[in-house]
Amino acid sequence: MLRLWRHPKTQAIRLYFSKKTIANALADADVALDPETVKGWIQQNRSGRPEVWVSVKSEVTNNRAPLSGIRDALERTDDFLASDSWDTLVEQAQNPKSYTKPQSEPPVSPENHCEANNHDAEALETTDDHTAAAGSDAQNRKRYYEAGRLDITSIKMPKPITIEVDHRETRLISDLLSAHPLISVETSQLELADFRITDREGNELLIERKRCTGDGMKTDFEASIQTSGRLFDQSERLRFQVSNSDHQVIPVIILEGNVHANATSMLLQQVDGAISFIAAVQRISLLSTYNANHSAYAIAKLASHFIDGLYTPVSLHQAKPKALFSQKTYVLESLPGISTKIAEALLEHFGSVRAVTQASEGELVRVPGIGAKRAREISRVLGEA
Repeated sequence: MLRLWRHPKTQAIRLYFSKKTIANALADADVALDPETVKGWIQQNRSGRPEVWVSVKSEVTNNRAPLSGIRDALERTDDFLASDSWDTLVEQAQNPKSYTKPQSEPPVSPENHCEANNHDAEALETTDDHTAAAGSDAQNRKRYYEAGRLDITSIKMPKPITIEVDHRETRLISDLLSAHPLISVETSQLELADFRITDREGNELLIERKRCTGDGMKTDFEASIQTSGRLFDQSERLRFQVSNSDHQVIPVIILEGNVHANATSMLLQQVDGAISFIAAVQRISLLSTYNANHSAYAIAKLASHFIDGLYTPVSLHQAKPKALFSQKTYVLESLPGISTKIAEALLEHFGSVRAVTQASEGELVRVPGIGAKRAREISRVLGEA
């Protein structure tokens, strides 16, 4: 049950969670703290929506990492999930016994049927929009709760995986990833991205995590664009790494939270513009997640698919092509690290499959997409044939 508190000077309202709810949230987040040292409350953010806040006594811990996990757990409680409306939550806290859900509109009777039919069409469309929005919000909260319950240990992995985590990342994500028995987390000082997974051939999966959770302030996504500009710098460096590395590099950016709804300093079109630039110009994949647990689950799933072979050279020889040019690329794709695009580039550069097989390492590296390592592998395979 929520307890209402009103600031004596500003009259600002906070709705505090009970100690029992706090204790349950600590257990849910697997945080070993005394519930008496933790406070959790709901207050209205700048957009008018309810927002969860958490504080821990400073003498208990100076590590802020657990706060995110506790907040996520409180956002999954019945108290917070009860309503999307701040006013409704306040009413529930003020009148916990007498509060009842608002009654639906009475059905249209035959007497007023004609009057109802004369309502303005635009008003009816607006009503339909609000009804759809309310349903969408309810579904979104259901999904948020579901995302917080995802079990990382349920992800099937054929072999152990090591995930490098940048030292600036929160401990919460590392702890969530470490819960999987086949995942080893290594804290590193990464130059690019927040997470790195490397396969046995040296190919890399680089994952950048941007928090877009709402707390009434700029999201990490907004700050990385407006304050420091580091997001575009990071995406440009990732693209450079993809283009110039002698091995495969797969860049992914995870947007954690509702990037559109929680933006406080960027217009909708500005958010879309940034996302569009990263996806279409920088050629970087973007994934959205609901919360930290969902992000950790997505990272583990990406790592599993990457190591299990989805992003290592995959045979495309399911059916033999009939066209001559396709037959030539078909042959070249059998070489190590050669995709369809690179096979086409080789044919365009050398003119024939025979010329490719006779090319030296120095000649091979002149082809876009062929680095020194890949040229050595091709020469080694062709030299032993």
